[in-house]
Amino acid sequence: MKWICLLLLLPTGLVFSSCAELANTPSSEQPSGEPELEHKFVEAGGVQWHYVEAGAGEAVVFLHGLPESWFSWHYQIAQVSREYRAIAVDLKGYGQSDKRDGDYTAQGVANELIALFDAIGLEKFSLVTHDWGTVIGDHVASIVPDRMIKYVRMQAPVLKIDPANHPQFVLLRNQELATSIMSDAETFINTVYEPRTIQEISDEDMEGIILEFSRPGVAEAVPRYFRDFALESEEARRERFGKMSFPVLVLQAESDPAQPLWYFDGIEAVFPDVRLQVVKDSGHFTELERPDDVSKAILDFLGD
Repeated sequence: MKWICLLLLLPTGLVFSSCAELANTPSSEQPSGEPELEHKFVEAGGVQWHYVEAGAGEAVVFLHGLPESWFSWHYQIAQVSREYRAIAVDLKGYGQSDKRDGDYTAQGVANELIALFDAIGLEKFSLVTHDWGTVIGDHVASIVPDRMIKYVRMQAPVLKIDPANHPQFVLLRNQELATSIMSDAETFINTVYEPRTIQEISDEDMEGIILEFSRPGVAEAVPRYFRDFALESEEARRERFGKMSFPVLVLQAESDPAQPLWYFDGIEAVFPDVRLQVVKDSGHFTELERPDDVSKAILDFLGD
């Protein structure tokens, strides 16, 4: 399979490429002297995955949330790949990954991701997750705790939650309505980001996010996560978190209107080995609002 890519140089020094399949076309090369960012496609667990990779050494896997893609991690990839093998996955239904119907439960997608990790040879790895990627990451971490090194868990409740802060779980279960809303990617993304951000996100970053969410099939696939979402008992969640014997960093925004910091009171009694770190002056999209702070927190935690 051959791919042609539109290459854009980002402020991080990484190259953002929007790729499309093209027969008998030489692979695009990145400018010399820039960090090497490779786009890869692998069939695993019945899913065709797209992910990007940079760097070498111990693996650090990034899982994005809604309405994002691998691209939302580009600042962290640039920093983390200097010391580690950084791998940022397009979750099923997003970006350039598979958009076929099937099991979109958190556990189902987690099992498919583990098949991907098996296929690309990740015996041990750390996870960095955000939003819906954290919901899925919790399942990954509890299914294969023996393969986990460390876990940076961002922007998702633990046990405490106020349903009034999360009306999307009711609204977007209607698949026809959800697809209609998400089909206008620019309007949908602006509607999601504006009330949930404290710091302004650059036009360049917003364009990249919108581009990836505009790919054919995303608006039909992503609503399936809401269709297949099921509330779990507190006992089931406690059992899952209790399996995480490895170090966990809960990296949470100071000013996320949908996830107030009281959600995270008492987490020391939930995880065997956890610490809470607050990202100051940030809303929900911490990795883009405070990229340097988030990258430093990740690297400091991984290096402890």
